[in-house]
Amino acid sequence: MGSGDRSKLVSICDQAGRPRGTGFVADDRGTVVTAHQAVTSPGPLLLHGTGGRTCSVAPDDITALPALGLALLRTGGPDALAAEPLPIAGRERP
Repeated sequence: MGSGDRSKLVSICDQAGRPRGTGFVADDRGTVVTAHQAVTSPGPLLLHGTGGRTCSVAPDDITALPALGLALLRTGGPDALAAEPLPIAGRERP
């Protein structure tokens, strides 16, 4: 992902539409990885993906990992945001 390629980024907002941060889809289940600070306010979050796709993430679908400075957001599937997973690591197939 080059510095100008934002097609894989997900915008994260609170219910009032205030920006909370950005993240990226990390796997084929639609899990979004973001900074822990993006999820510290109470209530559901709105995620905005590519092509105008939006989904709501309830507090029960947020796994906060404060010791790592990260959070995982479950979106309900790979099609929820129409964003391709960003490869984190490659692995050779046997």
